[in-house]
Amino acid sequence: MAELMCNPRRIQVRATRRLAEAWEQEVRRSVVLSGDVAGEARVRERLAAAVGAPTLAALSRVLGRTEGWEEGDDGVFRHPLDGGVISFDPDSRELEIVARVSARVEASGEAVAVVRAEVDDLLEASGAGTYYDDAWGGHTRERAEREAGSGAEAALDEAAERARARARDRVEKTHERKVRNQARRRAEGTFETTKRERERELRAQAADLLTVIGDTGRGLFHRALAEAYRDAILAYARTHRATGITCSEDGGVVDIQFEVEV
Repeated sequence: MAELMCNPRRIQVRATRRLAEAWEQEVRRSVVLSGDVAGEARVRERLAAAVGAPTLAALSRVLGRTEGWEEGDDGVFRHPLDGGVISFDPDSRELEIVARVSARVEASGEAVAVVRAEVDDLLEASGAGTYYDDAWGGHTRERAEREAGSGAEAALDEAAERARARARDRVEKTHERKVRNQARRRAEGTFETTKRERERELRAQAADLLTVIGDTGRGLFHRALAEAYRDAILAYARTHRATGITCSEDGGVVDIQFEVEV
């Protein structure tokens, strides 16, 4: 025998709830700052006065044609070193070697404010349930009413949580800038302290490095200076119609011979 089922009936329950709450809330922000810092050490040496104008002019030509040396718009010749640079200024006759060591520095700051948050809303929600007149499948009116009531209460709970979340967001937005600025100021203070300490360390490292690259730089310059001496002497010999001009180099020593009638 077939079982007959009636059409389902629907019950809807509407519920309201006054949500009035207040609480203390932390607004916390962190700021991280980073930047490059460097330490330098330098030494300046003046070319001896005994180096005459012809040799100085020849030196500029030698530096101009030697690989690695570059003449800047300021007329200063520079050559990169591993961790620094060597430069020569023909006008001041000054040789300068600079060692530079750099590092990345990072510092953070945090600020916290405890503020009052509150919510005062009248919440509304609804829930629904179904039943059959013949209570088919256990779906009685009483059960439907309970389901509708439970659904409305659950919806009110969700609405309450959303209201609390909105209140928390309002508090965050209201105080965020002030708290973040406090965190930034603390980060900046820490960063400056860390930067100064790191710069002192880097200057000490640069001083040690200067000893190493100083020898390399002077070697580069003195080779160019020796070549300039050679060019200046040979130019002198040719200008004075010298004869028997010979030029040889052995172990870094240049030997130039010629004869000039007096």
